[in-house]
Amino acid sequence: MSPSESQRVIAQVSALIVGCTLLLTAGFVGLIAAISGELGGFESRIQWYVAVAAVVFVGTIVLLELNDAGGATIITSATVVALFAFVLGFLGAEGALYTLENPETVEVSRLVIFASAALVATGIGYWALRHWREFTAGRTGSR
Repeated sequence: MSPSESQRVIAQVSALIVGCTLLLTAGFVGLIAAISGELGGFESRIQWYVAVAAVVFVGTIVLLELNDAGGATIITSATVVALFAFVLGFLGAEGALYTLENPETVEVSRLVIFASAALVATGIGYWALRHWREFTAGRTGSR
């Protein structure tokens, strides 16, 4: 891999890590707001979360079809990914809105903890996406 290709890959992976970490951090805030009963007005936005999940569902099907995955793998994976997108999209968006509407209730120390947990979760998710075939094929070890 040339240095310019390597830099491009590093930039893409870095952007993915930052984006996922921010989304998960907002999701943690949304989860706490939901548990504490602080979410209000989400009913008017729920159709958008469903629409995002539907787009992710179809996108996952197309992507896996292009990679010649099996039918059962495609529909199962698309369903799981779409459900994950719905939950994370809902909690992330509601967490971001909660933070913007109630900045005084979101403690910086808690945000640092959430961001740290989100970064670890992003790392685990990245690793899992890179190595899922090792587990579905029943073998372990490096690629």
